[in-house]
Amino acid sequence: MLPNVRELQHLVFLAEERHFARAAQRAFLSQSAFSRSVGALEAQLGLRLFDRDSRHVYITADGERILQLARRLLASAADLSREAELLRGGEVGTLALGSGPYTAVLFTVPVITQARQEFHKVRFRLEVDHSAALLQRLEAGDIHLFLSDVQELPASGPWEIEPLGSYGSMVICRADHPMARHPIISVEQLLRLELASVHIPHPIRRRLSEALGFSHVELLPVVFECESVAVLKEFVMRSDAAIIAPASLFEHEIRAGLLTQLTVEHWDAPHRNPVQVDLGMVWMADRTPTTAMRILMDLVRQHAAQRLMPGAQRQLASAT
Repeated sequence: MLPNVRELQHLVFLAEERHFARAAQRAFLSQSAFSRSVGALEAQLGLRLFDRDSRHVYITADGERILQLARRLLASAADLSREAELLRGGEVGTLALGSGPYTAVLFTVPVITQARQEFHKVRFRLEVDHSAALLQRLEAGDIHLFLSDVQELPASGPWEIEPLGSYGSMVICRADHPMARHPIISVEQLLRLELASVHIPHPIRRRLSEALGFSHVELLPVVFECESVAVLKEFVMRSDAAIIAPASLFEHEIRAGLLTQLTVEHWDAPHRNPVQVDLGMVWMADRTPTTAMRILMDLVRQHAAQRLMPGAQRQLASAT
């Protein structure tokens, strides 16, 4: 007899709680019934999944392996349930997306806005984080796909990576910053600045370090790292730090004279700018996309064609 979804869910509950009473509460079962369910699963598999004593529960090495497979099967079961719901209700349900912080503002939100015109009954949820964290959420089944820089993602794995194009980041500081008096700053002058940024992918961090003449990426003077564009903006406006970001994110503040873009010598050409973001769309290869997800992916491709200029290094075009 094969394990059922309920038994696999009980396995996950006990692995997370490491306590029979708490795990039984999550399963809405008595502790004795929950214990029988876990025991039945162990008997079916012929493996000891947990070691128990009077006060503690420990997952075994075999249990850890089965836990990974169980989570994958539960994610697939959840995909099945979501697909059936969308088919029954005419595209109702939730599309859970992930995005890098800069990409979320510049690219993902405009895509979602247009998608809402295609299917009004679908609810969207957006998780904003760096690429490595989004990949973990994708594998766990928390999100359906994500849009982010893909330079530090493993090329091989149970996921698909579709390159969409590139956009660049600039150096921005408050308008009354002492460095803002210079129409063009040299790399040597840039070295005097403290930097604020979202998580910088290692390939970009390495290129930026090399451009600044550092032998190790750890020497890069990033003093404040945060995945919130709003928080980064407030930090830069209240300090002498400069932010590495696309200038279009702060278009209103630049027009209002609150922030200004620093022109770094030799960084004007895209191929010489070390802070290029390679945007990609990532989803799990073995998970069948829903109709709504397929439509959304097509919209992403359309926006990429319209807003990412062609070339080896492509800049994010103006939204106007």
